[in-house]
Amino acid sequence: MPRLPLAARPALFATLLTSTALLSGCGPLTWRPGKSPALNLNAPPPDVVLLTVSGRCGPPCAAPRDDWDSLTPRGTVDAVAEALATTGLSVQSAGYASNANETFFSRQVLAEQPGFGALVRDLERMKTTWLAGPNPPRLVLLGHSQGVIWTHYLARIYPEVTFALLIDLDGSCTFWKADRATDRPSAPLNYPAPGFPKPAAACDNLATPAGRLGGKDIVWPNIERNLEVQSKRFPARTGPAGGLPINYLFDLTRNARPDGSYTGIQTFISKREDHSAISHPRSDALRWVSEQAAQLALGWKMQRPGESQPGQVQTDDAAPSTP
Repeated sequence: MPRLPLAARPALFATLLTSTALLSGCGPLTWRPGKSPALNLNAPPPDVVLLTVSGRCGPPCAAPRDDWDSLTPRGTVDAVAEALATTGLSVQSAGYASNANETFFSRQVLAEQPGFGALVRDLERMKTTWLAGPNPPRLVLLGHSQGVIWTHYLARIYPEVTFALLIDLDGSCTFWKADRATDRPSAPLNYPAPGFPKPAAACDNLATPAGRLGGKDIVWPNIERNLEVQSKRFPARTGPAGGLPINYLFDLTRNARPDGSYTGIQTFISKREDHSAISHPRSDALRWVSEQAAQLALGWKMQRPGESQPGQVQTDDAAPSTP
């Protein structure tokens, strides 16, 4: 077999490693539910609803056709749900895949998967039931990689809905346009409302006082707090979450508000975890997210009717946090 020209080898090597880094869930390819209570819209509302969107799957998966909810079986959703529930708040969670369809069959896990259309459907139902009631649950969004684009997009096209917390795990626009061009919804999309961009434009740059920012980097006004995680920039020994010593995919742009401010935004840069490892329950990144989420949940609990009012949780919104 002829050998590749020397000039072609670095590009091929980088492509292969990038594909590996894009693997949003390096765990089992058998989908299984998490341990935390699942979203049940037929029951009374919980205190908190955690809605998560996984990233783009990697080879041999053909995205977006075979994308899947990898954060749930990996234990990531359970880890965050447990952190939110540490103060005694009731939490329900639901996971979705990076696909425009409401439901679709993923050959990666040989199972039906809910896509972004299902997330829209569930939010629409909550708007007319739980969110319209006297004690609406607090909504928490969590996304990894391409999932970050979907969660920011959801907040953008639903400005009338308040999201208590947005958690970003290394948002990436890689392959976004190509994937959206090959999405094949089985029915016409019932989103977005007139005047809002289509999903394919969710990662486009917008002008802000903080510079031109992609959709994944803008924290919309209806989001109260944002915890942003970015993976390592430089080669480093890996931690308990595993991953690669060299990281070929990482988010370099700090999130900001449309007005250019950083109010309510905290950023954590993991020094030893790659794009995939940061979403592992044992990662430094998830430990930081869990600690911050637990602090916020304590404040939420104290704000419920009948609860005593504590002092404000002390956080640093003005500058990024690093380990």
